Amino acid sequence: MLCDPMARSRTASSMIELPEYVREPQRGTVEWLRRQCADDPRIQALVVIGSTARGEALAGSDVDCAFVLDRDDREERAQRGELGTHGDAADGRVEFGGEFTDIDVLRLMAERGPEPARFAFTGAIVAFSRIPDLASVLSRIPVYPEAEREEKMKSFVSQLPVHLAYLKHAVYAKKEWLLAQTAVELVLFGGRLILAENRILFPNRKQFMATLERAPRKPDGFVDLARELSARPSIPLAQRFYDSVMSFADWPAPTEGHWARFGKDRETNWRTGRPALADS
Repeated sequence: MLCDPMARSRTASSMIELPEYVREPQRGTVEWLRRQCADDPRIQALVVIGSTARGEALAGSDVDCAFVLDRDDREERAQRGELGTHGDAADGRVEFGGEFTDIDVLRLMAERGPEPARFAFTGAIVAFSRIPDLASVLSRIPVYPEAEREEKMKSFVSQLPVHLAYLKHAVYAKKEWLLAQTAVELVLFGGRLILAENRILFPNRKQFMATLERAPRKPDGFVDLARELSARPSIPLAQRFYDSVMSFADWPAPTEGHWARFGKDRETNWRTGRPALADS
């Protein structure tokens, strides 16, 4: 249950006008959700994220949310396996869903959250809140992590020669799965390097290619070549992709060399507890 029907703590000041670009049926779902949240004292805030917040929702798009709870409440729910909530389409509303979080988690995300988590809060809409500084915290989340940029670029660029070598091995050894996997890795890390060059957050895999298309600085024909390599991996295509990325800019290089950086990022990163490079 999202709300306790016996609890009544709605305050007029906590209800915030939705932007005009939030249209039906998502608007009706958000309006219904925030009425539920306002009636439940356990809900500290309702934050709309995802395509609805970015103004990209289609008619059938669901509504992604972050339900902000008191920290103790969130931790108790997490121990019970209650990490979020969702609802099916009903009475003209579209589906909704989202994770439970708390203000401390959001502050931590603003400080050192991985890029996909940051991207999710692009255009975040505070639909309901009892937290005075929530908007300020949210504004610091979808920001490119400049302090991490150079080291990430060293890591991304180091993935390319390694995966190119593995792809060539896959062709010669007739290992179909390795061929497909290394082609995808080349596209992923070549694309992440281009996003870093443009200081654009890595969104997620679903939004990856569309985001690359919007990046202003990239090699000519980069997205088409990335799509072709993903669909029909081969050594000539992989080499063309590799060359187009490596010749595009004077990329920073790790002092330990590409293969050593690859091992650090992909094989021994578990020792430091760092997130996987692809999701960082």
